Amino acid sequence: MRSTTCSRPCRPTTDPLRDTVKRSVGTPQEPARARGSGFPPGFLWGAATSSYQVEGRNERSDWWSWEQQPGRIVGGDTSGEGADWWRGRAEEDFSRAAASGHNAHRLSLEWARLEPAPGRYDRAAFARYREILEAAKAASLAVSLTLQHFTVPQWLAARGGWTWAGVVERFSAYAARCVEAFSDVVDHWATLNEPTVLAQGGYLGTRWPPGSGSFAAYRAALVNMLRAHREGYRAIKAVRAQAQVGLVLAMPRYEPKRAVWRDRAAARLHDWVFNGNVLTALADELLLPPFALRPRRLEGLSQSYDWLGLNYYGRYRVRFAPLAFGAAFGRHEQTDSIRTATSDWGEVHPEGLIHQLRRLAALGVPLYVTENGVFEDRPGRQVEYLDAHLEASRRALDEGIDVRGYFWWTLVDNFEWAEGWGTPFGMFALDRATQRRSPRPVAALFEAWAKGRPPRR
Repeated sequence: MRSTTCSRPCRPTTDPLRDTVKRSVGTPQEPARARGSGFPPGFLWGAATSSYQVEGRNERSDWWSWEQQPGRIVGGDTSGEGADWWRGRAEEDFSRAAASGHNAHRLSLEWARLEPAPGRYDRAAFARYREILEAAKAASLAVSLTLQHFTVPQWLAARGGWTWAGVVERFSAYAARCVEAFSDVVDHWATLNEPTVLAQGGYLGTRWPPGSGSFAAYRAALVNMLRAHREGYRAIKAVRAQAQVGLVLAMPRYEPKRAVWRDRAAARLHDWVFNGNVLTALADELLLPPFALRPRRLEGLSQSYDWLGLNYYGRYRVRFAPLAFGAAFGRHEQTDSIRTATSDWGEVHPEGLIHQLRRLAALGVPLYVTENGVFEDRPGRQVEYLDAHLEASRRALDEGIDVRGYFWWTLVDNFEWAEGWGTPFGMFALDRATQRRSPRPVAALFEAWAKGRPPRR
């Protein structure tokens, strides 16, 4: 059930993607929930992937150049052949997903393949992506397609990437071209994936390209990404008015480490920098610090999404640190974090998923859990994590939050950015030497939930 009180004009509740899946699986007699699962008929069950991480040999991407530089990737890893999707293994992975109870898949396009030079589009790349998308449809998977999942073409990176003044125009032209080519085989469109993560990792930070290490670059990139989303939305609608277009946000949960005012203030500041300012911009079209030194309006942003995606991994416990200016006066101190020596996905905390869904629900559009997952840092971790977060998703539905799908990160082990190949998130393990896939226990659990047979407690 969807809230009828919105700070912006509420969207219609019809959803072509959901309706497509209802037709493909049939409409049960139960009016509210599929028997046993606690999830509604037509709910989307799938996994998420990104083009750069699974395709292999994206040689015109900024990340390809980045990973060739010594010291950029843990262990000196490179993406190499990835999971070999570009050369034909996407098709078999879609079949594998469908056989495991999936009725949808979230994937992305590689901008650098499709537009290898400014204004020059590659027909062969468009043809290969059509094969991939048609294969997903042939496997009875609804398609949620992201136009930009972190990477940009090398020619764009050379001009400043997301800080370049011309990036918004180029992105909207690219978006229009993709919709012209693929609208008949795509159910949902997402413009950008996790703009705050990219802005922090590559522009404020130095672990991702372009490695600017600059607050000014961070702010410019983030504002340009919001503008690009808005203009991309408009460009897509101009080509196909009925297209369902959204934005995918990463929203970790921030809580104080201790029950003292200093930790509470630091946690609120961390949440504002990473989550709250974006939500304010989307709801009220206001750019506030750190977006702008003084309030600015970004007109039309509140009318630029038909749905929103939530990428949620965990909770950070924030302890006040007065000298940590660059880290918003706080440091993260969790006990059960999913972490490596160089990255931290946060503490396992399913309640945080419900909390963030509540916040997004206030924006008055349908929601999807577009990424949620964990790598197998110990036996059984993935199974425990999936079960707990699907139970949390079911509780969110019981609260009346309009959640329409869940996508596990990820389908098959992939190149996990600066972490290389050391964090196997896949439902299916990948032997890189042979490209052989083998299911992990989490795949069977996901299938049980998707088919309405969750484990008894």
